[in-house]
Amino acid sequence: MRKFHTSIGPALLCTALLLTGCTQQASSAGAESAASVTATPESAAAATADSVNTIAVINTDGLFSDRDLAGTYDAEEAVTIQLNGDSAACDSSAVQIEGSCITITAEGVYLITGTLNDGPIVVDAPDTDKVQLVLAGANITSSTSAAIYALEADKVFVTLAEGSENTLANGGEYIAIDNNNIDAVIFAKTDLTLNGSGSLTINAAAGHGVVSKDDLIITGGSYAVTAASHGLCGKDILAIAGGGQFHHNQRQGRPARR
Repeated sequence: MRKFHTSIGPALLCTALLLTGCTQQASSAGAESAASVTATPESAAAATADSVNTIAVINTDGLFSDRDLAGTYDAEEAVTIQLNGDSAACDSSAVQIEGSCITITAEGVYLITGTLNDGPIVVDAPDTDKVQLVLAGANITSSTSAAIYALEADKVFVTLAEGSENTLANGGEYIAIDNNNIDAVIFAKTDLTLNGSGSLTINAAAGHGVVSKDDLIITGGSYAVTAASHGLCGKDILAIAGGGQFHHNQRQGRPARR
């Protein structure tokens, strides 16, 4: 089982790290090893392949949008989704609730609170829509799929509300629900941005922590990821902005079977 810890500082951007593929853990032979990379030009240039697949300082002009960096939301415009264990409540027609499966079908800001014992939150909106999921004390487990599945949209933001503590988890297997190979606690077929100033714990008993099949952008928040496989994966790019430190810890042992 692998552990990945990331803490991203304020959105004031001096430089960024661009990582190709999935972040790997340090691979020394000890019982537990660690590597640390700080987002400064000097240390980024000196980073080795033991900490990540590929790492480089890049020109960030145009890479991060203002909305990526802001990590904020308008509470008055937000649609509240209250999680109630085995069910949920919401008064918006853009939110479909079937048992413990919640599907968001339109652009907007959705404020999510409470606990969902076993069920995913699915984003299935038009491919021109931007959907922002604000986690504000959310605890979501999906025993057989992703806790958050961004199936369709132009872009999905997962924003951690200020001062909030949130947890997302998979129960140890992924059962196909469509033609996509879902294999992460947060799985996106869309561009995906993680931001805000709260904290998020991700537990992936099987598969990965966070996967985007397009761009994965991280500009704020504090993250602790325990995963059987990779912590973070961006198919096109994985870009991390801010003044944070990135710590990778690997605990020796076989990944959970899938």
